[in-house]
Amino acid sequence: MDKIVGYRDTLQAMRAFVHAGGALQHNHVNVYGHALPSPNPPWITLRFSNHNFEVSEINGQPIDYNYPQQLPAFDCGTFPFAFPVNPAAVNLNQKTQLLFLFAEAARSRVIQDRMEGSFAGYGDVDLQSLEVLARHYAATCEVVQINWVHPNRPLTRGDYLAYAATLPHGYPVRIAIEQLLA
Repeated sequence: MDKIVGYRDTLQAMRAFVHAGGALQHNHVNVYGHALPSPNPPWITLRFSNHNFEVSEINGQPIDYNYPQQLPAFDCGTFPFAFPVNPAAVNLNQKTQLLFLFAEAARSRVIQDRMEGSFAGYGDVDLQSLEVLARHYAATCEVVQINWVHPNRPLTRGDYLAYAATLPHGYPVRIAIEQLLA
């Protein structure tokens, strides 16, 4: 339960930072592998922008934000200890898991709920099934009139369904969203 509370607090802080915009262009999320952060250094550090939660560095290493064709599952049982210790670089699957855990979850209440479910013991999160939500974030924001650069709230199930309803019947993206959120 403590992990879920800490996770929610982290996402709320990220959302407040991005919504406010302002002069400070970047902030960091530090993940600690120990109960007490001080004096231990962070296990993982993500540097993200106040522009749409875009992560530019993980563990001080610049990243390409693009996802692989086949996304991994997220297993909270391996987090954070299966990830390289700061300042080591992460591999493509680890990067994808971290981006969904933080940036994509900050953008989406649906993704946040799936991640919290994993922390609560409901199993791994199939990131491949959630990819459609991540890939259509800006378009969904446009339909529900949310500023995607500095959003005032995360997207909800209803927001994604509203976006899907604007797509033609039988369109693969519409089908994928409706099936995922059924």
